Amino acid sequence: MLRSISRSDKAHNEDAAGCRPDGLWVIDGATPLGGEAAVDGRSPAAWLSGTADAFLARVPWEGRPLRTVLRDLIGHVRAEGRRAGLQTDGFPTATLSLARVLDDRLDLCLLGDSPILLRQPGATVLEFLDPQFVGVEEALLDQVRTAFDRGEVAADAGAGNRERRRRRNTPRGSWVLADVPAAADHAFVTSVAVAPGTELVVMSDGFSRAVSPFGLVRDDTALLDEIVAGRESDLLDRLRAAERADPTCARFPRFGMSDDATMLYAHL
Repeated sequence: MLRSISRSDKAHNEDAAGCRPDGLWVIDGATPLGGEAAVDGRSPAAWLSGTADAFLARVPWEGRPLRTVLRDLIGHVRAEGRRAGLQTDGFPTATLSLARVLDDRLDLCLLGDSPILLRQPGATVLEFLDPQFVGVEEALLDQVRTAFDRGEVAADAGAGNRERRRRRNTPRGSWVLADVPAAADHAFVTSVAVAPGTELVVMSDGFSRAVSPFGLVRDDTALLDEIVAGRESDLLDRLRAAERADPTCARFPRFGMSDDATMLYAHL
């Protein structure tokens, strides 16, 4: 069983999601912070997520480590980017979360802050995150919350976000999907034994906003319960309403008023 949902308020959805009989993935392109030119008629982030999605749908990966598949993916987007006139300076970036079913195991590969939820029959929900990103955005946004709590004008959260992006794919920052082959060595890769009936969710961080910062559901377990019950569309409606009710991001500090939101659910 597989269900999915993806919504964007932009001209081009900068998330992409795909599946094949033995796996599924979500790619979340990072919205440009400046006036970057379109690439093949799309925003740079939408171009990257779409290009990566198409490659994952056809690349051979049976019997190959996911880190090797990721290296091939980076090489492909790099080559396609050069063809389109993109150089490393200003190359778009994205997160990638990928799950592959192999017999009674689930191989996971995460590069960036798109979460994966897993619940085995009768067990609690496990959340998988790329360790590079755990707590990083929250720490930046805590500075903004502190300023608001003091009645001060909040510091420019965007400035910290821009600096974080400048450091991506360098030893001083975090590693993400772009055109730098070394990023494959920094992906979080693991394998988990799974039983029939396991529930799996792969989502962009825009969808996970329903848990934090908005608290529309209590925790990851409640989020998964909503999805299993088929209420993901209603939940996304509530999330969009909550974003619109806080257009200045003052009540719920975050990077950007609204964000593309994508979720894939599989019952193995």
